[in-house]
Amino acid sequence: MRARSHASREAIIQAALALWRTKGFAATTVTDICKAADVSKGLFYVYFERREDVLLEIEVFTMSDAHAAAEAVASGPYELADLIEALIEHLERDCRRYPAELVFECVIETYRAERRALAGGATDADLAFLFLQPFRRAQRDGKIPPDADVVRLARIAQMFIGDGIRHWAASDLRQESLAEPLAREISAAVQGLANL
Repeated sequence: MRARSHASREAIIQAALALWRTKGFAATTVTDICKAADVSKGLFYVYFERREDVLLEIEVFTMSDAHAAAEAVASGPYELADLIEALIEHLERDCRRYPAELVFECVIETYRAERRALAGGATDADLAFLFLQPFRRAQRDGKIPPDADVVRLARIAQMFIGDGIRHWAASDLRQESLAEPLAREISAAVQGLANL
């Protein structure tokens, strides 16, 4: 039963991705996704409240992989900029697999999910999911001052990421690297704020 449940959920995600690549996000309905996944609308709504929640599900996998990339960098000698760049490189690599419209929509939906989470009582630490763990590691390793507020720094870095990816996806910048210049900006901002 559990395997079939996982297979149905995965079918929905894969069908949505395929349709978004061919039809675009805006033109794809829940009905389209259900037909392509060969599931009922009722089953869709067992797993997801809205089609946008499928976007967030895809992003969750990306974050855990990005953390693994940062952890790999931190396993040897590193600088804070190296850690940040490893995270962004992984996100950029994943973003390049999807149409720009889908990446843009994913960023916008992340902002909406954040607003809902804050209204539901989430804390800044709950929402600093991308950078909090790596920044705590960097603080333990002496790359961020011990008295710096890593939750605040992680939230600021995450805002840079959201805005940077949104701008990158919405413009013609997809031909250029996102990771290196954005990592430099975030590293400079974090180092400056950490020393205040």
